[in-house]
Amino acid sequence: MSAARKTFLVIFGLGIVLGLVIGITKMVAPDAANVTFNGEQMTGWAGLVTALLSAAIPAAIFGLIIGGIVKLFTRKPKSVA
Repeated sequence: MSAARKTFLVIFGLGIVLGLVIGITKMVAPDAANVTFNGEQMTGWAGLVTALLSAAIPAAIFGLIIGGIVKLFTRKPKSVA
């Protein structure tokens, strides 16, 4: 597995974990976390899914950007034929 792919998976994985932690916290203790969508408080499974997507989408975007930067810096130089 390349360094760029590992970087993407780490960043995306951290985003997924963050969303799950916030969503599960909202389900277990509703006053401990604040999950809103269009100004409405989300509860139950809707709160979990909203928290998960709210963390996963930016994590995927930043993971792709940082993975691309890592790929640019770790590529092999072209050999002169």
